[in-house]
Amino acid sequence: MATLPPRKNPTPTKILKQHLTPLQTLLQLGFPKHRAEKALAATGHRGIQLASDWLVAHVRDPTLDSDMQREYVLYACPTGALAEQLKRFWSESKELIWNGAHNYMPHITLVSFFKAADELTEELVNALENIVNQDELQNHIDLETYVSPNFMGLFVKEINAEWLKDIALRYVNKLTALGISAEPQVKSLHLTLIYQFPSNLYQQLRSMVEKLTLTSSANWELRLYSRDSRLQNAHVHKVMHAFVPREHDELELRVGDYIYIPEGACSLSTDGWIEGISWLTGISGHLPLNHTKRTAESDSWTLHTTVQLTDNKNSIIEKEEIPLTRKPPVLLTNDSTDTPDGIPRTNEPIEASEAISPSSRQIFICRHGERVDFTFGAWIPYCFESNGSYVRRDLNMPKEIPSRNIQDFQNDSPLTTVGEVQAGLVGEAMKSSSIKIDVAFTSPSLRCIQTLAHILKGFDSNIPMKIEPGLIEWLAWYPNGVPVWMTSEELMKAGFNIDKSYDPVIKAKELPLKENAAQYYERSYELIKRIIESTVGNILIVAHAASLAACTRQLTGGRVPSAAEVTRLVQRVPYLACLTAREGLDGWQLHPPPFPPITHTSNTRFDWKVLL
Repeated sequence: MATLPPRKNPTPTKILKQHLTPLQTLLQLGFPKHRAEKALAATGHRGIQLASDWLVAHVRDPTLDSDMQREYVLYACPTGALAEQLKRFWSESKELIWNGAHNYMPHITLVSFFKAADELTEELVNALENIVNQDELQNHIDLETYVSPNFMGLFVKEINAEWLKDIALRYVNKLTALGISAEPQVKSLHLTLIYQFPSNLYQQLRSMVEKLTLTSSANWELRLYSRDSRLQNAHVHKVMHAFVPREHDELELRVGDYIYIPEGACSLSTDGWIEGISWLTGISGHLPLNHTKRTAESDSWTLHTTVQLTDNKNSIIEKEEIPLTRKPPVLLTNDSTDTPDGIPRTNEPIEASEAISPSSRQIFICRHGERVDFTFGAWIPYCFESNGSYVRRDLNMPKEIPSRNIQDFQNDSPLTTVGEVQAGLVGEAMKSSSIKIDVAFTSPSLRCIQTLAHILKGFDSNIPMKIEPGLIEWLAWYPNGVPVWMTSEELMKAGFNIDKSYDPVIKAKELPLKENAAQYYERSYELIKRIIESTVGNILIVAHAASLAACTRQLTGGRVPSAAEVTRLVQRVPYLACLTAREGLDGWQLHPPPFPPITHTSNTRFDWKVLL
């Protein structure tokens, strides 16, 4: 056989699309490197979609191409019962008077604000996640109350304070190695409750402080936040009412946006107008003050990661250890640059010899299909006429949408036409694979309800859909609170086959205002257990990308991931990704679904004028 001659010009190695980093993907999309890094840093590296949306929104931001660095800060924050107490205290004390503590969430400062380049954001996160030895977590952090006529707070007792200071010092040393200048907190560590308050409120505020129960179970976590450098010496106001500019120097206001307002500007205004900077767009302009309301500065910050700091077993139920004889989860997934969270890949092969017992229960969990807002951006003003009627502006927009308050679509998007087709294909594949479904659950999000409806249509099934609010994804992704969902009556009127008799395991009003990653996974785990206990046969669930992992991780013997891992996993579950959990002799285990995955490419809008 002839010997092959060596090639002088081999084909350059190509990076497969699914292996691209978010930065590489944004660069392939044509964004300049410095802008892509700025967007990823500003959105906490939570995915390409958020970063690209940020870039589109900030296209007229005058600082978009500047080298102005974000400011980072490291806090220790309570969770659990103490956090709930402090939340109520913040609310009650705010009714008396706004004081300096209200500008932030309850916290202990470990590293004061420091500046870092956008390209170093991921290294800041990685350094923090490796700073705490998980085998040496404290059971609790002891606090003692301090009250004076000009300051009230909770001071950390010395034994815990030294441990926290050591963590801060080690993190600062890692920052120094990255060429970043930062200062650890070396003074008495404390959680500020009140300061900058008038003397006539002293007794009333003191009484409120003394009612706090410091012996309540609580856990603590490290949180790395960053803020726009323009926030220095500025107050933050939340937009309560929309405003359309009438003059060239006026700023458009969108409900839910945050406005940076220079300190003292409100008191100096003589006509009720002030100048501010939009958090949403980075653009500055004049605005009517009465359309906004002051809020905590930290509401506009970016959370980059959280790291467990204590291990108080009374606060969060201890996770069950993985039996040594249990096999690792087995599944196949496709990498995706989509949002949100999911399951990490495994290199374990599928065991072909593994037989499925006819009596084995199975749970099929699917992510919803392609959503309108992620595909078209700000679609509402584009698709609704002044009289409120909906106009289909693109073939990938739905032919019709349910009747409801138009603004409620802002945080509860419908599916695109492609999303509906995706769901129908999955339903047809389920039917072809002879899958049996006995009961079907869905998140209350409209995109999930529509997805389940189209899956069942393709499956040729008339099973009524049970709407379960507990299936909503991690509430950290809803900083302005849970969306306004359509009621069962509204959905039935729109033609959906809803199980009106279903009593949700977790009602919408019972959802927490805020939760960390561990609490989200705990909520999902308790929910899936209740669903399993209260049903018979096979279960179909349509929810969010985060749900695939959150509903199965502990069920199959795994541990709760860190918040940083959750946000990284966010990008790996594409639309209509499906997962099977199967009950066997050794408990529940993960498997790929018995039908192929669905893959589709992006398709940019065609402008026929380019041919003129």
